[in-house]
Amino acid sequence: MKIRYSERIPTKFPVIFAGDSFVGEGTVNNVSVPGCSIVSDRAVEQGTYLEMKVLLPDNAPSLCVELAKIRWRTGRRFGVEFIRMPGMDQVRLGRLIKRHRAVKSSARLVQPPVLHLP
Repeated sequence: MKIRYSERIPTKFPVIFAGDSFVGEGTVNNVSVPGCSIVSDRAVEQGTYLEMKVLLPDNAPSLCVELAKIRWRTGRRFGVEFIRMPGMDQVRLGRLIKRHRAVKSSARLVQPPVLHLP
């Protein structure tokens, strides 16, 4: 089993992807700096190269992945490695992940309420 070097964050981002001879759509259900996991009804093959547009919740233009490769596939899920992205999109993705980490860290610092019995 390969050890991950980057945290994946859970998401529900719409995505459109295209290979040489097909177009598909799905949902990015987790993302990290080097890649993501997608759920889609479109059948894909491991090793296929894609171009992707991911809709992020920041009301900016979609995140562009100029070149990605499908690294694994299980049923309707598949994992994608990002190979080439414009610099600004790399920055946006990095900021999104950093914000998620900050929210996650601050949530751990908040003590859960203690329930008292009457």
